[in-house]
Amino acid sequence: MDETKTTIEGLTYEGIIVARANTIEQIAAPFRRGKDSPIIATLTVSSFDVDQLANILPSTGASFLMVDFHLEGVNIEKVFKIRELADYPVCLIGLVEADSNKESVLEEAGLDKLYNIPLTPAIVHKMKRELPAVVHNTQSTWGKGAWNVAPDMIRKAAKQAGGAPWERHKIGVWSPKGGVGKTFLATELGVALSGIGGRSCVLVDANMNGGHVKLRLGFDSHDKQHSIVNAANIYRLEGGNGKPEAIKKALSEDIFLKVGGHGNLDLLAGVDSMIEAQHDALATEAGYQFAQDMMDHLRRHYEFVIVDLGSSTNVGVHRGVLIKLDTVLIIAEPGLTSINDSRTGANLLEQIGIPRDDIKLVINKWLPDVGLSLKAASASANLSVAGLIPFDASGNVTRAENEGISFVAKHAGTTKVPTHTQKTLDGIIDVASRFYPPIGFAWNQRKSQDQKKGFFKGWKKND
Repeated sequence: MDETKTTIEGLTYEGIIVARANTIEQIAAPFRRGKDSPIIATLTVSSFDVDQLANILPSTGASFLMVDFHLEGVNIEKVFKIRELADYPVCLIGLVEADSNKESVLEEAGLDKLYNIPLTPAIVHKMKRELPAVVHNTQSTWGKGAWNVAPDMIRKAAKQAGGAPWERHKIGVWSPKGGVGKTFLATELGVALSGIGGRSCVLVDANMNGGHVKLRLGFDSHDKQHSIVNAANIYRLEGGNGKPEAIKKALSEDIFLKVGGHGNLDLLAGVDSMIEAQHDALATEAGYQFAQDMMDHLRRHYEFVIVDLGSSTNVGVHRGVLIKLDTVLIIAEPGLTSINDSRTGANLLEQIGIPRDDIKLVINKWLPDVGLSLKAASASANLSVAGLIPFDASGNVTRAENEGISFVAKHAGTTKVPTHTQKTLDGIIDVASRFYPPIGFAWNQRKSQDQKKGFFKGWKKND
């Protein structure tokens, strides 16, 4: 088992243990209330019932569920199902006999933590030391990133559709005007491609007018270390000018923020203001060269590179990114002025060397019956439409933003969402599936299962 070094001082977590009688006897004493332990067994159960446990967990406020995988009726699919039904960040801890045929399977199953039984004093000590940090991490990352965007049952469908054609892609989200949803679309594409699709993704905030991606994902707005400014400055100090070692050091692993607990989505945060964008490492030709080398480097290390861009094509960083993209998504609202701005913007992009076929229109906050058809919008912009994202009248998009949580991360894995929210989710997934088709397959499978059996019933985890 891996060694977790961190601990959380002064915090106590209570949970439910489901195990065979002999295992409960081993656990009851060291984790009994009143003992000097940060982990308390509020309830011990010797039978495994998915629906019963899903009801008990929220009613007790349990922080963790510890399960003996040798108990009759227990399997990984059912354990994940309990967390799905409970619909809150319960930490899943597995117990498995050492060197058993189940151990190797469970090590790769995605549990928050796994321990060997029978328990020894050393294992008990390790659990007391490690588990507070594990439970805390589960709670703090819940809804903030990709790991719980959609349960692993969805990913099984994505794996089944793995033969669908796709390729690595550099995607830019751009508009000639602000306030139309660039950051929203870039963020949600990154979460969908990494969380539901399971692909390695990096989300880059390259908006030199002042970026807000890290705020949307709940990161500290004062963190300057994990930023494009710092990366560009390291690049400059290392000699820049297209030197492979310079960009490699500038984009080392510790420059990125890790989104959530999933591991598939990294974030390179942007500038906080236009003043920061005037830094010598980002301004004019220096920024242009850095942006090009950055895009080439990221393309080699990630399957999808998604960039949130500022509106000007004259800024060095913007132009350096734009000419390296495989696809530019121009986002607009469903009014003729915004659609016509998209046409003007596409003309500007063509002037700097971006083929029109690589430019696609995404209409955000789409409303039916507003007097503009999809065909008319496409014709007016002189662009093919890559997607429609319906307006969510429930306010859940703004609510997620204010909570610092991805909209997809918050709602894609929940059991019930308002109709408007579901349609907005469908629109985002449709755009993402144009770059990775298995996501669309998985999403449609999920909806089909939802209609027939209830949300995710009958699904199996892919591991």
